[in-house]
Amino acid sequence: MTRPDTTVPLRDVSCIVVHHASPDTLVHTLESLVQTGITHDMILVVDNSGDNELMQRVQARGFRALHTSNRGYASAVNEGLADLRATGGSRPLTLVCTHEVLADSAAVRMLREAMLTDDRIAVAGPTLINADAGRAVWSTGGSLSGGLSLPHHHTSTVGSLGAGAVDRDWLDGAFTLYRTSALEGFELDELYFLYFEETDLHTRLRRAGHRVVWVPDATVSQRSSGIPPRLLGRNLFLFQSRLFSRSKARAAVCYQVARSTARALAGRGPWSAPGQVFAGWLDGERIIAGKPTKHPLPGENGR
Repeated sequence: MTRPDTTVPLRDVSCIVVHHASPDTLVHTLESLVQTGITHDMILVVDNSGDNELMQRVQARGFRALHTSNRGYASAVNEGLADLRATGGSRPLTLVCTHEVLADSAAVRMLREAMLTDDRIAVAGPTLINADAGRAVWSTGGSLSGGLSLPHHHTSTVGSLGAGAVDRDWLDGAFTLYRTSALEGFELDELYFLYFEETDLHTRLRRAGHRVVWVPDATVSQRSSGIPPRLLGRNLFLFQSRLFSRSKARAAVCYQVARSTARALAGRGPWSAPGQVFAGWLDGERIIAGKPTKHPLPGENGR
């Protein structure tokens, strides 16, 4: 793929940056986004940590800021979309990212160019580099396994660099460029709170005939520490129950309990993990059954 001109401002892209209690990384993220060509006034920081001083500094530098209660990643994105619509900031394409990504200056343009080749493409994502692991590739999009439909990251770029868009089952939500009409029409599901909301959304988009694509030459770095075990059990069960079946959901979480137990036995994971995955599974069962959870996240149990 030819490297695009990065000097011309992007007029058809708005951006939502989801921020929670990470002022040091947010500053660098915003600087990198400006270098991609997105103008200051088209970058909206949605803060759910209540950091008024930081948001005042963000606004003083020409960015837009929105305070919201902490109801998770999906809620922040959905509120950001509503704010962009209400204030005239909505554009045909919407970039959604977290507060700790650092984008190559050409990354957004490469995603944009890929999307403009096919109206069926609803979302495009880059090659994600782990800033904490020697800049190793940690995600080139994801797949759902056969049988249990378990989400897995692809981590190889072999044979793909220099090519066009590659279809994936889902993309990591750290840095994703959406066709705004698709993002507004389907929306991220706020029940997940954190993790799996993008897997859910992208699965629904593909089922509706849209494409979800990875753009190999677009690169973005981010710190990645993985999903907490309790949220893994909870959200995997919710994802499988809502988009597949409850029997598949139970089998998938049983597999994860067994896997975390095997890792603990091999000394590659904490002994607390299997119990946490199981506890998250029970939370998911209660949510699907319409019963209150014992340790509710924001948005659960009517909170």
